[in-house]
Amino acid sequence: MMTDQKLKELITRAALRGSNKTSIYMALEKMVGLNPDAVDELLDSLPFRRRPWFINYLKFANTTISPSATKLSYPLTQIYVYEDFLRKSYCMELISLADEIAKRSSVSNPSGDVKHDDYRTSSTADIDYDENKIVPYINNKICKTLNLKESLGEAIQIQKYLPGEYYKEHNDYYHWFTPEHDIYTEWMGQRTWTFMVYLNDVHEGGETIFKHLNLKIKPKRGMAVFWNNLLPVGFPNYKTIHEAKPPISGNKYVITKWMRSWSLMD
Repeated sequence: MMTDQKLKELITRAALRGSNKTSIYMALEKMVGLNPDAVDELLDSLPFRRRPWFINYLKFANTTISPSATKLSYPLTQIYVYEDFLRKSYCMELISLADEIAKRSSVSNPSGDVKHDDYRTSSTADIDYDENKIVPYINNKICKTLNLKESLGEAIQIQKYLPGEYYKEHNDYYHWFTPEHDIYTEWMGQRTWTFMVYLNDVHEGGETIFKHLNLKIKPKRGMAVFWNNLLPVGFPNYKTIHEAKPPISGNKYVITKWMRSWSLMD
C-alpha cells in the first residue's frame, strides 16, 4: 500500500497533467482500493488552491508577448506564430520520447472519466517537469514568450499522429454551464492560452485548421503557434475552434502546453 505522501505526489502530478478530480477519485477507489471516506480525506488534505472569487481575464489578454513572435491579423482573436522556437535536436529528442511512451489520446466528457473516441485517434505522452532535462527549458521558454507564470501551466503533452490519424474540430476551452466545465475547471480553472510547437515537417497533410479564421497552418519543425482561447472578458472565443488534419505521408508530432486561470498551488 502506498503511503499518503506518495499518493499526494501522484495526485499532484496527475492534476498538473490536466486530470480532473472526478477521474482521480475513481482511480483511488478502483485502482488503489480506498473507500470513499478515505478518498475524501486524502483529497481534502491537498494544498490545492480553491477557485478565486474573481479572475481577471483581462490580464491574460493584455500580457506582453515576446517580440520574437508574429501576431496574425484577425479581429477579436489573439493568435501568433514563432518561427524556429525549438531547435532541431530538442525536437528529435521529444519525438524519440513520444515513440517510447505515447498512449491512445482521450477526450473530455460529461462523466470526467478517461474516454477514448474515434473523434480523436492520435496518441499522447504526458511529460512531467522533471522527466527530461530539456522540459524545464521548454517550459521556461514558453512562459517567457507568453509572459505568464510557469505555475499557471499544465504539464507539456506530446501528440503523435500516424498517417490517417486526426483530431476533429474542437475547442480547448470548456463551455460554460456544462458538466465538462464544472469537472475540468475545478482545479486551475479555464484554459486561457494554448501553446503548440511542431516537432517535425509534414510534407503532405497534417495541417492545423481554424475554420472560423479561414486559416490553415502547415507543420514546420520547431515552429510554434499559440493563441488565447478566450475573449478579454473571459468568454470563450469560438474562433479558436481548430482541427488537426491527418498526415498523409509520415508521422506528425507536436507538443502542447495549456495555461490555466490560476495556479494549482501557491
